[in-house]
Amino acid sequence: MKQAPETIRTLLARLLICLAAFSVTSGCGHGSGLGLDENGNPINGDPGGNGGEGGGASGNPNATLAWLQANVFGGVCSQCHTGAGAPMGVDWSSEPASCANVGRSSGEIPTMVVVELGDPDGSYVIWKVEGVGPNGEPIVGAQMPLSNPPLTAEAMQNMRDWISDGTLGCSSQQKSGLADSSATKASIDGSTSPQGESAYPAGSWSYVWEEALQICATCHSLNATNPSCLAELQCPPNGMVLSADNYFGLVDGYTVAPFDPDASKLWRRVTDDDPHKRMPFGLSPLNTRQLDILRNWIDEGAQFCPEDSVCP
Repeated sequence: MKQAPETIRTLLARLLICLAAFSVTSGCGHGSGLGLDENGNPINGDPGGNGGEGGGASGNPNATLAWLQANVFGGVCSQCHTGAGAPMGVDWSSEPASCANVGRSSGEIPTMVVVELGDPDGSYVIWKVEGVGPNGEPIVGAQMPLSNPPLTAEAMQNMRDWISDGTLGCSSQQKSGLADSSATKASIDGSTSPQGESAYPAGSWSYVWEEALQICATCHSLNATNPSCLAELQCPPNGMVLSADNYFGLVDGYTVAPFDPDASKLWRRVTDDDPHKRMPFGLSPLNTRQLDILRNWIDEGAQFCPEDSVCP
């Protein structure tokens, strides 16, 4: 028996409604409340924008400040790095304190920052927990956490992803170290010292050592802090001591030849084009400002210039 046209249209309409309902419930899933992206797909993530699951570009659900504070910063690092007396001033005891390390100048290698926003390999905290830089550069002092087992591979990856994702969970106000980072970068460009006004007169040996050559003491000192010392190399290398109190051991007409940088072994080593010969070995070369300070000092006679005097 034939169906009436009205009955057929009603059945077809009901079929279409069922198919549409089925496609919505089984094919698309539940929305996040964030709307659709440019391709018409639901946007997933943390509606609060605070780095919830999948909130960062890495897609790592544990690359968040909350996870790191509970499992690394607060759970491990803050055993020593707490409060105003924290080693090198690096405090990991709370979320605001951890965020303040974003852009903060490193006390051990002042040309680096503790957490470099978006750049794990440029973050000194990554060097310290991995025990070495990305290209085998030595760290200053011991691998962190001190006197504890190294962090797990998972924890290190979560920390790397957190930095790559833009330190999710930290507000711009909390990242107080970014001002310090700007000062550090300014010093690399040759403007001002990240440590502020030097305690020593410009042009003095103490000023040159503090502003340009202090990093050399990680190997070239009687109390070297490079962990490779005695394991992979002898410290100080070739018996050369580059410490603040060894002026007369350096200005000898050979290591430092007053008025003649090109005849000075120290100058040749810090400017060598061969990275296997250039000092400081395994670290970034001295920056333009540091080289200018050193060369000008030698050009002007490599004076000692006592602290209470005015250098000519």
